[in-house]
Amino acid sequence: MKTIKVNNYKMEKIASRMTKKFGKIKRGEEDNYTMELFTIESNLIKTHRRYPDYKSRRVIEAINLFLLKIDVYPSNGIEYDFSGQLKDGNKVFLEALQMSCDPFYNEELKTALSKDIDLEDRETREKIFEIPVKCLLRIKKSVEMWIRELGNYGYFKFLEEQMGSEIEGKELDYTIRLN
Repeated sequence: MKTIKVNNYKMEKIASRMTKKFGKIKRGEEDNYTMELFTIESNLIKTHRRYPDYKSRRVIEAINLFLLKIDVYPSNGIEYDFSGQLKDGNKVFLEALQMSCDPFYNEELKTALSKDIDLEDRETREKIFEIPVKCLLRIKKSVEMWIRELGNYGYFKFLEEQMGSEIEGKELDYTIRLN
C-alpha cells in the first residue's frame, strides 16, 4: 500500500478529477438529486448549529477531504495521509458528509446496504458514490458562490434561509440511492 501525504495541491485538484470520473449535476437537473442534496445539506446545517463559529470555507475543505477518501475506496493501492489537512473545523463537517452517504463510515448504512449488495466489489462501490460525488461537487460550487455573495458564513446564511425551518434535531441523517 502506497501512502501519499495530502497537501493543498491535492485538495485543490480532487474536485476536477472527480468531475471527470463521475460527471456533475447540470443546471436544471437539481430536482433529480433533491433527496441526496437535502440530506447532505441538512447534516451541514445541523453541524453548523452545533459549531456556529466554523466558517463556510471549512465545508469546502471537508468536501475535498471526503472526495479524496472516496477516491481511494475502490482499493486502488493508495492510502492518503490526511494528518496535515484535518482541522477541528473541517473534521466536524467531514463527519456530517460521511454520515450522510458513506457506508464505510456510517455503520447503520453499511448494515442496511450489505444485505443487498457486495460492498467489496469495486464497480458497486463506484456506483454507490456516483450520486453523492455529484452532489458534493454541486454543493462545493454553491458554497464558493455564497461565500463570494454573503461573506465567510454565506453558505450557512443561505441554507438557513432556504431550508432552516425544515431542519430539526441534531441527529445526522443518511440516504443512498441504488440504481
